[in-house]
Amino acid sequence: MKVNNPAPAVSSSVSPFSAALDTTIKRYRISAKELSKLTKVSETHISEFRRGKGDISTTVLARLLDGMETLAPGSQQHYCQMIAGVEKQSILSSSLKQSLLDIIDVADEDELFDAMAKIAIRYRNLRNHSVVNPPHFLINVNEYT
Repeated sequence: MKVNNPAPAVSSSVSPFSAALDTTIKRYRISAKELSKLTKVSETHISEFRRGKGDISTTVLARLLDGMETLAPGSQQHYCQMIAGVEKQSILSSSLKQSLLDIIDVADEDELFDAMAKIAIRYRNLRNHSVVNPPHFLINVNEYT
């Protein structure tokens, strides 16, 4: 199966699949060269798809998404949320939040330790790939010394 515009030669608009890929690559600052090397998909093929000038198979799209996730954790979820649309994003976010809270409630000490380590790594990766303001509820220890 190919994904892109129904009639790329006639339409000048970019498909949502192409636009979401392009936006995600830019947001997470993923190098097309690194993505190409990792996924064995040519830079030209990736570029043409991003610009809506070519199609790719669902298999190639899956390889690109897996490669993006390897290079920038969280990018695959961002791509999928863009495709799903804004309304589904908020449903997914609230559902995911509740699921995480439920998991935390029943986790044992080792599971909580592993989860905290994973969260720290994820947060560090997000900070490296975008501007993240620290949560407002964190206390600045220097204010109180």
